[in-house]
Amino acid sequence: MSHANVEVVRSIYELWSRHESARHLIDPQLEYVNPSYAVESGTQRGRSTLGKVREVYPDFRVDPERFLDAGEDVVVIGIARGTSASGVQAQWRQGYVWTIRDGRAVRFRWFNNPDEALEAVGLQE
Repeated sequence: MSHANVEVVRSIYELWSRHESARHLIDPQLEYVNPSYAVESGTQRGRSTLGKVREVYPDFRVDPERFLDAGEDVVVIGIARGTSASGVQAQWRQGYVWTIRDGRAVRFRWFNNPDEALEAVGLQE
């Protein structure tokens, strides 16, 4: 089952890279968890929470480097890129943890440090 979970998450990023919807792979009540150091820390619900980053970086995208199988969780390590409304270009490496159930993403957690994402699921580099 976990290989299938990796493929679900990989498909989400592939669709997004083509500017296509991944709605069918993401639960409408997705649990979106911001880390304690985020401007808006805590948990929010709904697929639309994934797009809030576009309020700061309208062209935001993630270029995944690796997908790591952690059972029902999938860790994605990648480079986040975006240009702010003021024109400042930013690029940073992040880690994400997606929880997949019944072929759909039900939880998303992001971390500024990829090691934090790995630790969250008990993996190490």
